[in-house]
Amino acid sequence: MNEKIMNDKKPQLSHALTFVACMGMFLSTLDTGIMNVALPFFTHFFNTHENIAAMSVVGYTVSLAAVIMPLGSLSDRIGKLKISFFGFLLFGISSLLCGLAPNILFLIIFRVFQGIGAAALQATSSALITSYVKKEQLNKALGTLGIAIGLGPVLGPSIGGMFLSLGAWQWIFWINIPLVLVTLFVNLFLLKQIKSSPVKIHSFDYKGTSLCLTAIVLLLSGLNFIVEPSQLALGTIFILSAIIVFIMLIKVEKKQKNPLFHLQDYRKSKIALDLLETALLGFATSMIFLLPPFLLEQLLHISSGKTGLYVLGAPIGLVVFSKISGNLNDGTKHRQFVRIGLWTMFISFLLLALTSQLWTPILVTSLLFIYGAGAGSFQPANIALIMQSSSQKMQSEVGSLQRMIQNIGIAISTTVGSGILILPFSLRTNLTIGWGLTTSLLFITLFTHLFIKRAKK
Repeated sequence: MNEKIMNDKKPQLSHALTFVACMGMFLSTLDTGIMNVALPFFTHFFNTHENIAAMSVVGYTVSLAAVIMPLGSLSDRIGKLKISFFGFLLFGISSLLCGLAPNILFLIIFRVFQGIGAAALQATSSALITSYVKKEQLNKALGTLGIAIGLGPVLGPSIGGMFLSLGAWQWIFWINIPLVLVTLFVNLFLLKQIKSSPVKIHSFDYKGTSLCLTAIVLLLSGLNFIVEPSQLALGTIFILSAIIVFIMLIKVEKKQKNPLFHLQDYRKSKIALDLLETALLGFATSMIFLLPPFLLEQLLHISSGKTGLYVLGAPIGLVVFSKISGNLNDGTKHRQFVRIGLWTMFISFLLLALTSQLWTPILVTSLLFIYGAGAGSFQPANIALIMQSSSQKMQSEVGSLQRMIQNIGIAISTTVGSGILILPFSLRTNLTIGWGLTTSLLFITLFTHLFIKRAKK
């Protein structure tokens, strides 16, 4: 893929590119969580079972994770802005149709298409910044992208709850439309500034794509099934099948001339630890959003309205420190910010685990803020390390891989966290186990960092 940007206009385009990238990530993550608060409403409104209503969430998540890698690989071939334009268009149309859905079946179908559009947006967001934004503005742009990633999941439930309280459930989806229209206009403008040469699509890795789709669908479906005790066996079969398909995928990709995953390049760039840390961030963030509401509402007897305010500690910390780290990092301190972020997240989880008898709303909010500060310091630097490890022709591919792995980390954490909450102990003990498990994973990662650092010396 050969894309050329008009050099004389590149400074003026950096902000527009960052806007498109951040809006894509914001909208796609916003709609990951906006439906959770609405599930009870849709169960009653469409007169259906809660498990069927939940498919509107599962369908979106699975379709997003399943097609993000193929769309990332395709965007490296035909153009990142073309795929992002397609993503915004599909996301906007499906958002309109979701609000017009006459029954739960149509809502689920439209949410699947919305997930495909979201995959195109997430596949290209990081790549648009690392491919085209001026070098001196790159780290600030990645910091802003970190803010967009943090805001989406937080604002989703709040916005969804607001429209439900107003009796305007359609606007849960239609709020996307004006934002999409504005971004489509900017995306179209950028398409005129960035020229791309034609490509032969017949070189696309259809075999690898099929195996990747199958593996992701099996894995995420298995994780959803395994949460229910009655479906434990079925979930286990799905997860084991996903592992087998992943092994087949690796073997197939080694033989492909134009693979979906350039495994050899990944080995050379040594990004395995960075990608594992991405999964860990997804795992930790999911725990941070899943467990505190139970702590505040059921253990400390805080109302749901006040709980929504107390849990804002984590996203506020993430937003603030994403911007701060982006401003302080000149592009040579990625490893330092990754380590600072990991240590800060480790401290927050350790304190959450050790202070179980001292928990108060203010203490919990403060520790959530500390976690957000760590995540905000870690995430932009982690993205930069992963994106810089690959060539320009693979930016969307590696960006898609980063997002896919983070989404898998989130899905695994949701399953693990849900299992921890139903352990036969007190809620306080179960929550401490959740914090302690995440603390252990962060400690192992930090120890690995120290080991690698000493080995290099």
